[in-house]
Amino acid sequence: MTPSHYKSKQEKQLPDSPPPAKTYAELNEQSTHLLISHVEVLEMFQITSRATIYKWGQTRGFPEPITLMPLRWLRSAVDEWKDNTSRFGKRF
Repeated sequence: MTPSHYKSKQEKQLPDSPPPAKTYAELNEQSTHLLISHVEVLEMFQITSRATIYKWGQTRGFPEPITLMPLRWLRSAVDEWKDNTSRFGKRF
């Protein structure tokens, strides 16, 4: 039996092994029901730069991020800002 045969046989015997760790890129793009990633914010407002989000924070009151690494906002705060902005007829 070669080492590769032994390894594959050994892997098959461990069905409860943890899932592979996610990469930083995967974690960076992941959102939850409470937190929204910068990728989703960019898609939500159809913009291409995080710099726009930061500028909106300085000039239009866009919420501050909750975490910086990875970059996340409270989903409820972003939704509220979006609703208030559109209510006053402003384009993002």
